[in-house]
Amino acid sequence: MSLSQDEQLVDQILQTAQELYQRYGTKKVTMDDVAKAIGKTRTALYYYFKNRDELFEAVMLSLVQEVKAELAHVMEQEKDLEARIFAFCIAKIKGSEKSKSFIAAIESGMDLEERSKYTSIMWGVHQKMMEAEHVLLKKVMEQAIDQKEIPAQDSAQLEVVILVLLSGIRGIRRETAIDVYAGQWKKAAAVLSSMIVKELKG
Repeated sequence: MSLSQDEQLVDQILQTAQELYQRYGTKKVTMDDVAKAIGKTRTALYYYFKNRDELFEAVMLSLVQEVKAELAHVMEQEKDLEARIFAFCIAKIKGSEKSKSFIAAIESGMDLEERSKYTSIMWGVHQKMMEAEHVLLKKVMEQAIDQKEIPAQDSAQLEVVILVLLSGIRGIRRETAIDVYAGQWKKAAAVLSSMIVKELKG
């Protein structure tokens, strides 16, 4: 489906702001800078975003949507539940190269004042990402139920399984940063995926 002119302009604003943030840091990028980069007036930007904070939050939320689309895509390529969960694990552990480099760049350029200012925004974005991941995993598990790959699940139990899976992924990412476990993340992801599916199969 093609985007409307308004949607195209908003997308252009967000992509341009993201590039400028990554290059110069959030503190140095003004609404004027973004407007000039896309060949529009500052007034045009204020029609869509009331201030720099709102623009920054919109950029971060657009990044969430990009990561969500990437995760959905890698799972769609696989045929069974365990393979889809494994693909999800790998994508999460490796992380989106674009999002990782962007977040690293803007955080390195933030001073204490900016970090304090944007903490609530970043936490809100993190919450949105966790919600998106939950929705994706619940969807593939419900599809597996519909296809008789796994038996029907109690909704509360399904929530617990998703919690364990996401917690396990975060644990693998953290622990494989340690030298003794370096290079073991794929094997760990395979074990976690297998355990989750076995639990769902009962």
